[in-house]
Amino acid sequence: MNSGRALRSFTGWLGVAASVGMLVVLIMGARVTDTGSAAGCGRDWPLCNGRFIPEFAAATAIEFSHRLVTGVEGFLIVALAVLALLLLRHRRVVLILVPIMLFGLVAQALLGAAAVMWPEQPEVLALHFGISLIALASTTLVALCTLRPDSLVVRQPVPALVATLTWAYAVYIYFLVYSGAYIRHAGAAAACPGWPFCGSGYVAQGSAVGVNYLHRFLAAGALVLALGLWLLYRRYRPDRRDLETGARLTVLATLAQGAAGAFLVLNHWELFGELLHAALTGLLFTGAAYLAFRVSLGYRAAAATSMSEEGGGLRSQPSRG
Repeated sequence: MNSGRALRSFTGWLGVAASVGMLVVLIMGARVTDTGSAAGCGRDWPLCNGRFIPEFAAATAIEFSHRLVTGVEGFLIVALAVLALLLLRHRRVVLILVPIMLFGLVAQALLGAAAVMWPEQPEVLALHFGISLIALASTTLVALCTLRPDSLVVRQPVPALVATLTWAYAVYIYFLVYSGAYIRHAGAAAACPGWPFCGSGYVAQGSAVGVNYLHRFLAAGALVLALGLWLLYRRYRPDRRDLETGARLTVLATLAQGAAGAFLVLNHWELFGELLHAALTGLLFTGAAYLAFRVSLGYRAAAATSMSEEGGGLRSQPSRG
């Protein structure tokens, strides 16, 4: 009994370490990009300049340390996956999350290699960042499952439409993040030196301006959607404190990310602003993934309830998830 409790406690703390480690990997990856250190190890992967331990210049140290921490994080994630399956293999959601977490780990490594070998492809680099976010979010969710397995039982499922809108919001955030990563990797940020508008007027000229305006428009929309979800949860599931708290934190993360984006532009993309923006992006996407995860618990029970009243509208009844 005591050994089982100790193993559960160890797995929970391992999950915390793996989640924090993924956030560190995300920030270090942003540092590699923003300091132009991606070529610090040449086009060799997984070796660095053809050696396991290279001679260090500044760019080489930044890139090599990123790879080293990523390798350590890989061991943490594999260990977390094994222990989570050992302890919670009877939980269907864990059987879904663990493969996603492992996929994120492998895909991130492969795209990292592709980014080294084909550094001129901004689509590949942006996708690498996006997959890193999926790895961060899935690792965090697995960690939450191991820390609080009792929370996987939900007795007040949300209406199916609310669950669908929550998932749509998570997908929306992913596209928002991808557009920002594409701007950074394509070198398009310099086309929009002002905030909230580019240049000195409402409309600025330039081939890269459009994608900057699109990203800022999507960012404003993300705030509106987060507020909308918060109101939906309060209206249709006031007894789900997890959703209301998650939505409130997501609204705050969206505001913080927007402020960090403005700070980044107005301070000419200095390194601190870039790293802060990347970290808040990771937290925002993880928050959106958390909401999608929580509304999915008990979803089938919710789908079995009546979704509309005679005159229209949403209605749900408490049931077991």
